[in-house]
Amino acid sequence: MSDKKRFRIPRFYKTLLALTVVVGPITWLMLTDDGRRRADLMVLAFTDDPMVEMRLAPLTSAFTEAQVREFMPDEVKWQCSNSRSGFGERSCVTPIASFNDTPAHYLVMYFQEDALQAMKMVYRDDYHGYLTELLTQMLDEPRSDDGVLRWKTDHGLVLLPKTLADDREEPSMLWLSASRVKQFTGQE
Repeated sequence: MSDKKRFRIPRFYKTLLALTVVVGPITWLMLTDDGRRRADLMVLAFTDDPMVEMRLAPLTSAFTEAQVREFMPDEVKWQCSNSRSGFGERSCVTPIASFNDTPAHYLVMYFQEDALQAMKMVYRDDYHGYLTELLTQMLDEPRSDDGVLRWKTDHGLVLLPKTLADDREEPSMLWLSASRVKQFTGQE
């Protein structure tokens, strides 16, 4: 028997291998949560909105508006206004495609006397579980009170609803500086 015939792969195995190579990734993209998230991120990359990556642990009220703009991607289009709220006297909002690989809608930064006081990120509700896992990996196990998950950072507090109640609720993550936490709760 010649080497050519001995090492020949049967047609059935070639067909099965080709189907696996084509169908496997498509199945993963369509039928798994991680696959759908990655497919959404791939599509969102083609939009004009930036993908924001930000570590939350070192976030502090020592950051000024200029410093926040400096470490954000160049594609970020801030729209700022001087409107007083419970989080500060000035707010800047920008549409975003994703935040730390979580498909998102927009990001809002709140400032008081040019110091960062709070940040709100509105994400796509399908990715609530992924964001909860991501924050747990980044910031350790959360404390859970009254349906709200709380992660303490060195200079603030990250808040996320434990579960999303209904379609009317805007799925959002909130970071509060230590001074805002103290203002709202009386504790540090």
